[in-house]
Amino acid sequence: MIELFTGLIVLQFIVVVSHDLVDIPGWTHGSQVQAALGQRKLVLATLANAVFPGIAVGFAVFFWNKPQPSYVPTYWVIYCAISLLSAIGMWYVPYLFGASAKTKQEYAAMYADTRQILPRRGDNPRPNLFHVGIHVLFVVTLCLALRIRFH
Repeated sequence: MIELFTGLIVLQFIVVVSHDLVDIPGWTHGSQVQAALGQRKLVLATLANAVFPGIAVGFAVFFWNKPQPSYVPTYWVIYCAISLLSAIGMWYVPYLFGASAKTKQEYAAMYADTRQILPRRGDNPRPNLFHVGIHVLFVVTLCLALRIRFH
């Protein structure tokens, strides 16, 4: 179980840190995100977004095949829960309940021409397929973190 969690939390770190920096046509368009936000803001956001998953990965690697102090799985649960709640707030609240005109415009500029699987809800921003995959990863890592912490 811990091996699976470690692999997935490393994957989560890589995806969270890099997905707005690379261009994979139809999946993620880092150049569009950079154009919408500006290079400086994107770099600062990327660095800020790397801190907490970096700590989670650091704990997973450092305590590989070692007993973990109770604060380690507790941190994993808190980090994974915050990641999932952030995704819900950034994607599913605007998708379900609408967003400001500015937010709609920013999302449209950053994520134009990416694959979609969720149905349109008016002109609300909707998470593209790549982000839905990231969100599934967040759910799985949270479930594993809870299992590790409370098992």
